[in-house]
Amino acid sequence: MATYYDIFGQKVQYLSSDPSDVQKGQVWYNSTSNTAKFQGFVAAGSFASGGTYPVTGRQIAQATTSATNGLAFGGVNSVPGAGRTNASNSYDGSTWTATPSVPQGANHAGFGTPTAAIAAGSNANPPIGTFDNAYSWNGTTWSTANPMNSYNRTNSGAFGTQTAGIVVGGEPANTTTREYDGTSFTAGPATNVSMSGGTSAAGGTSTGAALAGNPSTQFEEWTGTAWTASTASPTQNAYGFAAGQDSDNFISMGNLPGGSMIWNGSAWSTDAVLSTSRGSGAPNNGSTVSSALVVGGFTPGTNYNTTEEYTGGGPTTKTITTS
Repeated sequence: MATYYDIFGQKVQYLSSDPSDVQKGQVWYNSTSNTAKFQGFVAAGSFASGGTYPVTGRQIAQATTSATNGLAFGGVNSVPGAGRTNASNSYDGSTWTATPSVPQGANHAGFGTPTAAIAAGSNANPPIGTFDNAYSWNGTTWSTANPMNSYNRTNSGAFGTQTAGIVVGGEPANTTTREYDGTSFTAGPATNVSMSGGTSAAGGTSTGAALAGNPSTQFEEWTGTAWTASTASPTQNAYGFAAGQDSDNFISMGNLPGGSMIWNGSAWSTDAVLSTSRGSGAPNNGSTVSSALVVGGFTPGTNYNTTEEYTGGGPTTKTITTS
């Protein structure tokens, strides 16, 4: 069996403060606080309340990179009814600030970052109906982009960057994939099963991503060239929120009744539960499994304007005690 000395090449350090470059498993003694400490690991993530979103609604698209750097736009803002909003707002970790509106109100599919995003297609108002318009965001203004050339109501998922993005599925349920190269949308490889609108969003990049959706436990991984059916989720994924950086790191959040499931590339595990149980998430969340935002959503008869900030499990400093 390897010893602590074998792993770290040193004895337990006697320090006046905690080290800045600490590694998982490292042990040290802090002479100032008179405590022995080690770098451990928190397996589960957590949700914390964030700033109130200016619009009460569901299916609010995001181009968000973390819980402290977000952009949200569009969505459905009435129950009952079918009102669509063109509102756009940025997030700094505590407050949502209005940005110029998207030219068309809709529950868009969105991808990109807070300073370089795409809002594409979906269900518009007025008039109610599908449309394939797309808009580009440069951090200051929205401008018209080339259309998707595919009319799908309530797109299922979207992910990637402003110059390499993908939109998947929609209503009625279908297997369509549309790839965006920064200029135009073109047809991409079909998913293995039809993905319906209101599905948990995809998460990842144009070269590696995951998509959880209807059927409720269906899960597929994107290799950059094709969709591959993967291990079904233990619980339903429909009408949730999602985030992820590639096909091996994906989290589906807020699926009714509010739990979260994490995919690590080989298996599913349970994670944190939203403080306010709700579904009908955005068609995209560009965040990672370490830091993400849940914005708006609904339960039957009720829309929400609440924001919850997700922090994933990971390394953490712990104090050694005798108990």
